[in-house]
Order: sequence, then C-alpha cells, then structure tokens
Amino acid sequence: MARTPQALQKLEALFKRHGYKLRYLRGHFRGAPCRLYAERLIVLNALYPPAGQLRALAAIADQLKSQLTLTPEEEQLIQRYAS
Repeated sequence: MARTPQALQKLEALFKRHGYKLRYLRGHFRGAPCRLYAERLIVLNALYPPAGQLRALAAIADQLKSQLTLTPEEEQLIQRYAS
C-alpha cells in the first residue's frame, strides 16, 4: 500500500480526474466537498498534517463514491483511510 504522500497524491489525482478543484487553505475548519455555482470544489485545511489531509480526502471520496469511477487501487485507499 502506498505511503501517505503517495496515497494523498493518488486521491488528489482521482478528484482532479473527475473535475474537482482542490484548495488548501488555512483556518479553523474541516475539509469538505462543496458546490459553488455548479463548480466542484474541495477545501482542505492546509494546517492539517498530510495524514489528516489524506483521511479527509478519503472520507470525502467515500461519501461521493457513487459519483466517481474508481480503480481497484483507489477503492482500497478509500477503504483503508476513510474510517
């Protein structure tokens, strides 16, 4: 299984492939998917460590699983980190 930075990059690529924009911003908030005028946007807290960002992206991917086309490797990443 991929280490944290590689796994994070794979999930970022998954969302970009499906037309989502990723934003890493600083603040007191949790990462979440949102829609702004029909634009797909995911905002993650830049202050989270990479492992926290990975868990947040995996949880978002798990919520949106029915809307995403996943490879078996991506499915495993989501299952592993979305708890």
